[in-house]
Amino acid sequence: MNDTVFEHRIDEAKRRAHGRWTEILRSLGVDDRILGRRNGPCPSCGGTDRFQYTDKFGEGNYHCRHCGAGGGFKLLQAALGLDFATALRQVESCVGAAAPAPSAPPAAAEPSAQRMRRLAQRLWDEALPVQPGDEVDCYLRRRGLHLRHAPGVLRRHPALGYYEKNAAGRSCKVADYPAMLACIQGPDGHAVTLHRTYLKDGEKAPVPDARKVLSAGINGAAVRLCEPAHELAVAEGIETALAVHLATGKPAWAAVSAGNLEKLWLPEGVRQVCIYADNDADGGFEGQACAYALARRLTRSAPGSDARQVRVFLPRQPGHDWADVWRMRSSAAEAQAA
Repeated sequence: MNDTVFEHRIDEAKRRAHGRWTEILRSLGVDDRILGRRNGPCPSCGGTDRFQYTDKFGEGNYHCRHCGAGGGFKLLQAALGLDFATALRQVESCVGAAAPAPSAPPAAAEPSAQRMRRLAQRLWDEALPVQPGDEVDCYLRRRGLHLRHAPGVLRRHPALGYYEKNAAGRSCKVADYPAMLACIQGPDGHAVTLHRTYLKDGEKAPVPDARKVLSAGINGAAVRLCEPAHELAVAEGIETALAVHLATGKPAWAAVSAGNLEKLWLPEGVRQVCIYADNDADGGFEGQACAYALARRLTRSAPGSDARQVRVFLPRQPGHDWADVWRMRSSAAEAQAA
């Protein structure tokens, strides 16, 4: 078998397996304890709690603190002791074998959505869990967000390229900065894209757009900072949602923008929704407008006895969000303690 045919089989198996890796791995005999999305021993290098299966990008994703990140094929090989060719045949037995590749396939650009998904996965795999004292932890602490454990949907990228468009409209790399990456998940729980916050010396990097979403069209997806429960708090920004969680103890999600807050998808089991809006009274009232639009949509979607209980909370001071409120309260408490 030549390399072109073999690569075609791999690409086709990955395409067909996307979003199905958990059921595929389970059907092929991978232990449920490995697929349980809890920390445990790594099937490749052992240990006790260094490994976690996440399937964040729908490709059987996992991360090990010792041997790094990987996907479904690598996990299948490690768990069952298979070589790659055997692992490929077993996956094909679940998803179907590829049709023969054309002898001379026409050159075509990889679809933009697929390119961005691959880029998002590569950046996520390059990033590391947030640890005490690292750049992300220092940034959050300077904002008064003292977390015992950072959510798993946040990671630290040690040196992420920052790009700006030149006069010709082409993107050019300006510098590398440490960055906080946040995984944005759609209704099915799979990653849609990443949110990036570029950092320097414990602050946002001194660049025009220190916060960027990797690709457009997130359409109601969210950064799920906590597992949802009967009650859920939602906010625009990641830092705002973290502040709300620390202040209230409620599980919280971040929509990353006012426009997306209005479109936010919530699980059916969430029956009490607390919307923590930004007070944009000094800038067009966009925060309030989108928060109340979400509240209206949620209450109208199930009228009568099945209606969700929805409340909207606003900071008193124009131009402030709940992260600002939390930071001021934390600073006042520290000053009083001193």
